[in-house]
Amino acid sequence: MQIQNNEYSTNYKHARNQLTNACPSVVVESLIASHNRYRNITIPKIEQSFIGLIKIFPEIPSLAIIFKVFIKFEIAMKFHIALEEEIIFKEYLYQKNLEKPPNDIAHEEEEPFLSEIINLIKKEKCIHNPFCRILIKQLEKFDEELKHHAWIEENIIYKKIRENRMTY
Repeated sequence: MQIQNNEYSTNYKHARNQLTNACPSVVVESLIASHNRYRNITIPKIEQSFIGLIKIFPEIPSLAIIFKVFIKFEIAMKFHIALEEEIIFKEYLYQKNLEKPPNDIAHEEEEPFLSEIINLIKKEKCIHNPFCRILIKQLEKFDEELKHHAWIEENIIYKKIRENRMTY
């Protein structure tokens, strides 16, 4: 497992280096592709795993509550994605301030959300079940992807927007 984590880190570092030097449209296209993958593949697979686990363990009602927390995370994430795609990315692409820019462009409030969900699941009685382990792995991988995604937004897009706002 440690080898995979190092492999992920190496891949993320390589992608970060490439995107740091890429033109704005390439950066935005990459992030929008990630958004689409999250909406259409990653989140639905995690939802299916949650539903399957809830069916296997109906005697653990807290799983349904944790699933509802994940759904709240999903809703907040969809709102965040819409904000980025409709406002932030456009400001970055056109390199000019928009009429009503968001006041706070950052990810600090969102970061621990999936980690907390993972920790809650790890405290459940079903932790040793293979389906539970799969769900945890899916969530951990998604959490890593989101951290990488947020790094790109913070260190490439948001950084450039803040620089532009300082000059206007």
